[in-house]
Amino acid sequence: MSKRPILKLLTLAFILCLGLFSGCGSPYKTLNLAPADLFREKSKNAVNSSKPSWETRQTLRLMFLDESYRRDPQQVISELEQRVKKTPMPALRMSLAELSLLQARKYHKSDPQKAIVHYLIAAQQSYDYLFSDTCSVGLNPLIPSYRFMADIYNLAVSELVDMRANRADRWDSKDFDYEGMRYHFEVVKEGPGIWDPAWFNYLHNAYEIRVTGFANEYVTKGLGAPLVGIVEKPSENPHFGRFYPPRLVSYPVSALLLFDPVRDTDPPSRDIRLVFYNALETDSVTIQNQNVPLEANFTTPLGLQLRKTNPFRMGLGHLLQSDVQLENAGIYMMEPYRPDKIPVVMVHGLMSSPATWAGIFNDLRGDAQLRKKYQFWFFMYPTGLPIGYSASILRDHLNAVHAAYDPDGTNPNFNQMVLIGHSMGGLLSRLMVQDSGTKYWDYYFNEPFETISLDSETKQFIRNIAFFEHLPYVKRVIFIATPHLGSPMADKWYTGILVGMVNLPSVMSETTTDLVRGQALNQSVASAFTKKTPNSLTLLSPSSAFMKASNAIPLRPDVPYHSVIGTRKRTAAGAGTSDGIVPYESSHLNFAESEVLVPSGHNAHTHPLAIAEVKRILYEHMEQKP
Repeated sequence: MSKRPILKLLTLAFILCLGLFSGCGSPYKTLNLAPADLFREKSKNAVNSSKPSWETRQTLRLMFLDESYRRDPQQVISELEQRVKKTPMPALRMSLAELSLLQARKYHKSDPQKAIVHYLIAAQQSYDYLFSDTCSVGLNPLIPSYRFMADIYNLAVSELVDMRANRADRWDSKDFDYEGMRYHFEVVKEGPGIWDPAWFNYLHNAYEIRVTGFANEYVTKGLGAPLVGIVEKPSENPHFGRFYPPRLVSYPVSALLLFDPVRDTDPPSRDIRLVFYNALETDSVTIQNQNVPLEANFTTPLGLQLRKTNPFRMGLGHLLQSDVQLENAGIYMMEPYRPDKIPVVMVHGLMSSPATWAGIFNDLRGDAQLRKKYQFWFFMYPTGLPIGYSASILRDHLNAVHAAYDPDGTNPNFNQMVLIGHSMGGLLSRLMVQDSGTKYWDYYFNEPFETISLDSETKQFIRNIAFFEHLPYVKRVIFIATPHLGSPMADKWYTGILVGMVNLPSVMSETTTDLVRGQALNQSVASAFTKKTPNSLTLLSPSSAFMKASNAIPLRPDVPYHSVIGTRKRTAAGAGTSDGIVPYESSHLNFAESEVLVPSGHNAHTHPLAIAEVKRILYEHMEQKP
C-alpha cells in the first residue's frame, strides 16, 4: 500500500479523535457544593466585597457591557444612567446603584467630589428602586433585591453624611445641576422626632465602628444610615442643660436622604431632603404611603460614650475623692426628657459610678418595647459620703427634675417612676420611700431639733439629711444586692484602712466638729464622731446608728418592692448564702413582691438572669400603669 492512503487514514482518525475528546464533549458541568459555600459565593456583592453581584454581572452580559465595564467602569455607569432615563427597569437601577457605590469607593480618597456624586447616584437609584412607581418592587422582604438595595442606599447615605460632616457648609441648602436635572438639596432641621444636626459636635458612621465589651449588640434593620451623634459638654449646651453628663453624651441617629418626585419643569427638577431622626423617638417613617422601619444602632453610641472610661479607677475616685467629686453629683439623662415615657432611675453602689450600669442599660434600651415606654436616668454621687447625705442629694435632684418637667405633678408617666439600686445605691433608693419622722434624729441626738444650738446654715444642712418625706412619684423599687441590714465587711480591719483614706467635703468635718463641741449627740454616736467623721464605709456596719434607724422606719406599703440577690455558689439558695459582700439575710425582704437569686457575686446587676428579671419587672410595671 502506498503512503498516501495511509496518511489519509491517519488524518481522518486524528480528526475523529478531536471530535470525540473536544467538539463532541459537553461544555456543561456540575459541581457538588455545600449549601453554605453556594450561598457564600452567590451573596458576594458591593455591600460585602469590592466586586459587583452576580445579578449585576449578568445584567452587564445581557447588555453586552461586561467587557466595556472591565475596560472603563465610568463609561458604563454613564451609559446605564442614560438607559435608566429612557427605560427605568428595576434591573437597570439595581446595577447602576451597585456600580456607582463601587465607583464612589474608588474615588473616596483620590477625588472626594466625584465620590460624592457617585454616592448620590447610588442613593438615588436605590431609593427609586424601592419607591418609584415605575419599579413597583414594593417593600417586600421576601424579594432579596429589596434588602440588597436598602443596604446599598444605607451605605451610600452614611458615606455622604460622613463626607459632608467635615465641610464648613455641611448643613447648608444648595442647588446644583447634574445630567440635565436641577436639584435642590436641603437639610430638615426641625419636626417631630428630628434632630438638628448642628446640635452635634460630631456625627460618626456606625458602620465603621466596632464596639467590644458588651455581651449583646442591638441593631434594628431597616432603611437609613445608622449614625452616632456626639454632644460634648451637654450640661453647658442650651439644647440639653443641667441634667446631662458633664463630658459628653451620644445618641443613636438614623439619617434618610429623601428624593421627592421629579417635577416637569424646564429643566426637570427634583428636591432632596436630608433628615436626621432620633432613633430613640422614631422607629419608622412613611415614604410613598408605605410604613418604612428605620435602621439604627443602639449599642455603638454607648460604646463610644464609654470608650475612655475606666470603671474601677472612676469608682475608686468617687470613693476616696468624695470632696472633689461632690460638684459632679446629680441626675444624668441619656436622652432629652420625654413626657410620654416613664423614668427609670439607676443608683450605683459603693466605689462605683453610672458606668457600672452599662451592660444592663444596653440590654434594657435594646428592647424595643422598653425603649418605647421608658427613659433611663442615672444618679451619680461620691460614694464616700455618709449614706444619709447622699440620699439627701438624690432626693434634692429628683425633686429638681420633677419641678422642671412636671411642676404640677399631673404627668402620669413621671408619677410612675421606678428606682433601681445596686448595693449601697439600694439603701439610697430605700430612703426615697420612707417618712423619717424623728427616727433618724432620735438615733443620733439627745435633744429636739428645735433647741439644738447651731448656726442656721449648719442646722439647715442637718435638717435636709435627718428629716424627709417619701417621694410620691416613686412607684416601684428594685433592690439588687442591697445590704438592708448592713455588711460585715464594713467591720473588717482592711476596711478600716480604706476608711482613713476617704476625703469628705469640708462641710462634713465642720458640722461634725460643731456637733461634738455642742454635746448634742448621743454618747454612743459622739464617740464614733470624735474619732473621725463617719463616711459610707463605717455606716455600712450592721451595728451603725444609721442601719438601726433605717430598719426602724417602715417603707411605703403602697409601693411594690423587688429583690435580686447574688449567691456565689450555683447550688446555694436562701439563708446562709452570700454574694461575697452581702449575706442573703441582709438582702432579703419579707415583704418583697418578688425575690430572685442569681449565681453571681456582688455584681449581680451584670448577670443575665438579673437583667432578665429587671426586664420582667419593667414589663409588669408598664402593664399596671394607670
